[in-house]
Amino acid sequence: MRRLVFAVLAALPAACSAPDYTPVRDWARTASLAADFPAGRLPPPVSEDVREGALAMREALATYLAALGRMADDGVLPYPENPFVELAPQAGRAGTGGEQPVAALGAVLRRATRQNWRAPQLRGAIGETDPSVQALVQALTAAIGRNADPNEPPAIATARAQYSAIIVRIGEDHALLRVRASDITDQDVVELVRAAEDRLRRAMLALPRPSIPAAGPAP
Repeated sequence: MRRLVFAVLAALPAACSAPDYTPVRDWARTASLAADFPAGRLPPPVSEDVREGALAMREALATYLAALGRMADDGVLPYPENPFVELAPQAGRAGTGGEQPVAALGAVLRRATRQNWRAPQLRGAIGETDPSVQALVQALTAAIGRNADPNEPPAIATARAQYSAIIVRIGEDHALLRVRASDITDQDVVELVRAAEDRLRRAMLALPRPSIPAAGPAP
């Protein structure tokens, strides 16, 4: 019993000093929801390939961000195999360069799961994935614009533009996490991350909610 008490007491300083990644977790969860927002379901497209590619990129980005939030919460990732094996070639259908970053992010999620990356590996994970996140953001926003119909209703055009702006903001925020990874738990950085999460949440709530069909009319 005495040994157990000593062991618990010895562990207390480490537990008390463990980094708190709650702001990163909250940002990542909000970003995942924003990426997966219904406004991202593009209407029947000029090009079916562009639409399907954009939807694949959207799914990959939302999944990665959810995984980042789980890691920040010291959770175990559930991807023993690359979760984007099918999404990567589908992302390539848009013709905007989405296949490679989707495949790269999937490979990182597989390795992170197999090597049991959790909160202690968060900073390194952000630094490793940021180039792929930036490439994916660029490819997805290009696909969103390429899929636009000049004659689409104003409500859909507005939803598309605002959703695209949110994706750009996610990329900017992720870049901030990379740049400030070494001091990500400092109070000034915590405030920056919380402000970024608040802006993202407000932008998501401000998205119009028009009835955007996910596919063409039923025969």
